[in-house]
This record gives sequence, C-alpha cells and structure tokens, in this order.
Amino acid sequence: MNKKGFTLIELLVTLSILGILAAIAFPMYYGYQKSGARQEATTNLQGLSLCLEQNFAENASYAPAPGTYTWFSPGNPNNTLPGNNWLTSFNPQKAAGSINNYEYKLQVPNPNSPNDPNSYLATAIPVRGPVVGDGNLQLDNNGNKTPADKW
Repeated sequence: MNKKGFTLIELLVTLSILGILAAIAFPMYYGYQKSGARQEATTNLQGLSLCLEQNFAENASYAPAPGTYTWFSPGNPNNTLPGNNWLTSFNPQKAAGSINNYEYKLQVPNPNSPNDPNSYLATAIPVRGPVVGDGNLQLDNNGNKTPADKW
C-alpha cells in the first residue's frame, strides 16, 4: 500500500509540540510587553525629575504651591485641571499606542510640614495596558526609586 498523508499519531504529536511552544512563548511575550510599558513610566518619572530640578534652580521651589499635581494621558479632559499648566516642560511620552499606560502624580509637601518642604514624591500609576495591577512606581527628590526591583 502506498498511501500518502498523516496518521493520527503524527498529527497529535505535532499539535502537542505546538501547544508546548505556545505555552512557553505567550508568557514570555507578555513579560516583554510589560517591561516595555514599564519603561514608559521610568523614563517619564526621570523626565519629570529633571523638569522639577530645573524649576527648583530657577524658582527655589519644586512647585508654585504645595499640593498634588496630576498629569493624565493625552486626550483626557482632566488635563485641563487648574494649576497643571505651570510645568510646561513635562510632557509624558507614551511607550506605544495612542495613549499612555500611566498617570503621573506629583506630591509637594506644605512648607510647614515635618517633611522637608523642598521635597517631592513623583508617582506613576498604571491605568491601562499590560501594566494594570503591576503597582505604582515612585521617585523622590533624593533619587530614591521604589520598588527597586521594577526599575
């Protein structure tokens, strides 16, 4: 007999091999997506820090007034919040796609607080994409980065 084709066993072995490769490849791909998206936050936090240091050098303070300042992704109507227009040199860049994966908050303490009045804490909060649920990234005026394992 000279029949051409695949046997059921050959087909099952091939499908098993493809399944094993997919089970390894998809989690690795998702990890690369997450680390690429996380790079968006680390780059933007460092950019915000540079803008704040420049503002401090020019005005002897990190912000015009104590408080919390927020930057949202482009196209978000909250970007027009009053008081968000003082640091025009900070423009959060996106990793990929049409919108940012993070929102950025800057906390500047009250000059009368027990904390150093000339300090800040910048936070990147994941809001969409592969980083949702990944946890916040933070950078302070001393260059301390938390959590260290995600930087």
